[in-house]
Amino acid sequence: MALSIGGAQAQRVTTDSLGKVVLPIVKGDTISPVAGTTLSVDSLLVPKEEKFRPVPRRATIFAIAFPGGGQIYNRDYWKLPLVYGAFGSAVYAIRWNTLRYNDFLTAYKAFYDLSTGRPRTDITTYPVYLRGTGETRELTLDQVKRGRSAYRRYRDYSYVISVAVYALAAVEANVAAHLKTFDISEDLSLRVEPSLYQPHVPGPTAGVRLVFGIR
Repeated sequence: MALSIGGAQAQRVTTDSLGKVVLPIVKGDTISPVAGTTLSVDSLLVPKEEKFRPVPRRATIFAIAFPGGGQIYNRDYWKLPLVYGAFGSAVYAIRWNTLRYNDFLTAYKAFYDLSTGRPRTDITTYPVYLRGTGETRELTLDQVKRGRSAYRRYRDYSYVISVAVYALAAVEANVAAHLKTFDISEDLSLRVEPSLYQPHVPGPTAGVRLVFGIR
């Protein structure tokens, strides 16, 4: 059985043998978008992935916690070889200069009687292993003093450099986090506009001006 309802927007209603209304089947391809719009399955079903926006304070904390921590948090993995290379070189310099300093310090102590603190008169030179050349030389007390002072200074410089590298990595992580959250959009643009300039003479002068748009 079929009933028809009249009117400006008449629709055909179909019923079965028991009098129940049978709803029509609407195919998916019969739905057309509104003029001027475009429907896409990707835009409806797949959400857009939000851009990672690091927190500068958190990046700094991670950088201070351990070397390279800030770079890992910022996902700047390509910077890790630079950070670890610089920090590893500084640590190696500390160890190397400390070993050389201890070699000369041992020789310096050999020239003195440790029980009395007075210089020994039975020796004039002492064998010192030179790690740079791999040989042992007989050095005088004056030469030992100069070597001890030099490598103690180099060791202290190495400590300063290692602290500087550690601090520089933390500063870089903080700055990189700030740059990742810096907004670069179409509002940051340069426009050339006409302009009228009023000099200290009668009558305006036509010209141009550069306008930076910043949101």
